[in-house]
Amino acid sequence: MFASGRCLCGAITFTVENPPLRMAQCHCEQCRRSTGTGHIVQAFFKREDVAVKGTTATYKSTADSGFERTRHFCPNCGSRLFAENAKNPAVIGIAAGAFDDSSWFKPMVNLYASQRPVWDIVDPEIESHAEM
Repeated sequence: MFASGRCLCGAITFTVENPPLRMAQCHCEQCRRSTGTGHIVQAFFKREDVAVKGTTATYKSTADSGFERTRHFCPNCGSRLFAENAKNPAVIGIAAGAFDDSSWFKPMVNLYASQRPVWDIVDPEIESHAEM
């Protein structure tokens, strides 16, 4: 096992078998609104490497690409946990803060930097893109 995690109340737990495919921060309006802060921080894994126990609630929206994006959260405590995009159903994003130990996490890219609030400071050495 590579990593494990849970929501705030523990009703949803998960394990991941292998390291992430990529790690990113996203500053788009949808991610900012869904987290209540300046960006979301996610690690992306092969869906087949992730095991989830418990039932999440979901919210679906349309991404800029036109594909449906499904956000998963705990129906009890509201913790934001996972995200899936219909464009690539074999990959699942997991919020870095949901892991029991996220010391391995290092963002590889900042997305939608053009929408980043000025107060949300990021590491200037991380690759950055104005949009997706």
